Amino acid sequence: MTQNDQYYQALLAKFLDNQCSREEFEVLMDFLATDESNALLSSALREESNISDAQENISPETSNRMLTALTKQINIPAPITIHLKKKFFMAAAVVAALTIGLFLFAPRFKSKPAPANTVASAQRFKNDVQPGTNKATLTLGDGSTVNLDDSQNGTLAQQGGSDVIKEDNKLSYSSTNTASQQVVFNTVATPRGGQYQLQLPDGTLVWLNAATTLKFPTAFYGKERRVEINGEAYFEVAQNRNAPFIVSVGNAEVQVLGTRFNVMAYSDEGSIKTTLLDGGVRFKSRDDSSVLKPGEQSMLLRNGKIKINTSIDIDAVMAWKNGMMNFNEADLTTVMRQLSRWYDVDIEYQNATSNQTFVGELPKDLTLMDVLKALERTGNLRFGIEGKKIIVLPEPK
Repeated sequence: MTQNDQYYQALLAKFLDNQCSREEFEVLMDFLATDESNALLSSALREESNISDAQENISPETSNRMLTALTKQINIPAPITIHLKKKFFMAAAVVAALTIGLFLFAPRFKSKPAPANTVASAQRFKNDVQPGTNKATLTLGDGSTVNLDDSQNGTLAQQGGSDVIKEDNKLSYSSTNTASQQVVFNTVATPRGGQYQLQLPDGTLVWLNAATTLKFPTAFYGKERRVEINGEAYFEVAQNRNAPFIVSVGNAEVQVLGTRFNVMAYSDEGSIKTTLLDGGVRFKSRDDSSVLKPGEQSMLLRNGKIKINTSIDIDAVMAWKNGMMNFNEADLTTVMRQLSRWYDVDIEYQNATSNQTFVGELPKDLTLMDVLKALERTGNLRFGIEGKKIIVLPEPK
């Protein structure tokens, strides 16, 4: 181990023991943003948690110590600019500890102490709201509905040549090999505060984000496989070159053969976005069309034109599916829409405006109060919770 490594290892040890000065904290954070820190950090965390290379989890005790240390450091009165990158941590527990304590409002924004005259946190957060869970409703061909989060595992119904089967938090369709080719449509809808996974009759896997509706046939017949979505979903499409898979989104559609892609088509968002992870898709609107390559994103604008973004952060797009909330250059209203969907809350702006852009990630399993307190670390905004409503308060003077 070099002398340099020993120095940073000592800084990390002081950090975990809550003994870092402000200057040492900034030096450590700058080092952790470099690739050179990977091996040292991994080694130190394994030693701290007494785990081997073959193990994946870091002990809760170490995660709690990191969280405590981070929270203490972020409250240092002097401004701190955070330059931390999300890349190398060995377990979700460490990512959660770092993101809760730091929340990456960087490099443009500096953390500031909360003004002395702000309303007490305990008063503003009179109650808390739990995060969303796996829940959805299934609407069958005859119009009857099934509450999936309350129903038992097993066969729920027979629909148009398929058995509808629930297993834990997943719904699947299995062909009954009947001669009937009657087309029957089912709909799975997640509420605000819900998410769900299903497997379509052709084997295609779909993950539904909150406030999303997916309509689909219970068996695919003919020369195409067509589904309809409103909201956001991630697809892993089963290959069938004889029957292209088509996702209808409003007045547009995504055509694929076999691929992985994400569609975001919420009615309250400014555009419909299709992001391709691998394979190939064609995005078509009434007036335009485009072919996407892996790592690209199409945006259907309000004027009907399609814009292609070739520099997409795939991790940011897929954060919702991977248990994270990502705020990638997001303004205040965009962040609030995301929180509204996941926590099933309404938003009230009390003469509050902000030109601030948020950059960072937070775990989706945090309570709403923890998320809002993390947002307040910028020092530029205040929030409150009243029942099932987020109150966005004016910027403190």
